[in-house]
Amino acid sequence: MSTAHRWLAVLRIFLGLLFLESGTHKLSWGDLQAGLPIPTVSQGWREALPKRLLEFAEKNPIGWYRAFLYHAAIPNSRLFAALVAWGELLLGLSLVLGLFARTGAFAGFFLAGNYFLANSWMGPCQRNLDLLLLVVLLALGCVQAGQCWGLDGKFFPSRGK
Repeated sequence: MSTAHRWLAVLRIFLGLLFLESGTHKLSWGDLQAGLPIPTVSQGWREALPKRLLEFAEKNPIGWYRAFLYHAAIPNSRLFAALVAWGELLLGLSLVLGLFARTGAFAGFFLAGNYFLANSWMGPCQRNLDLLLLVVLLALGCVQAGQCWGLDGKFFPSRGK
């Protein structure tokens, strides 16, 4: 593998760790002494998300996305809290392990696209961060970043050749 592939692997793993931490933070892992805990969406995240979605919707200039937030996301905020928490956790695992990294990167692109549509109007800092995230995830998906230092390279060596 070339130096460029190695640097893409470093980028993939680092971004995966960020998503892994974010998803883990949104989950409650239960009592470790009671055996293997089954992670569930934390109560704090379930309670915070409807307020955050309302904030994203109130002045959102993208009419169709504002309608989506009001009519789909806010009324089903418990479901969306679970989707975001589990999505971030699984995306993080996919990128860190380099397993199904292409699929994970494109799923992350969809997730980051929603973040961008929800809050890009709130200021240039958030908009620029979300745009950077979109570009990096798109690039990781297009170059099959899981081939170097990832399980994709071990289990699916014919991909990317």
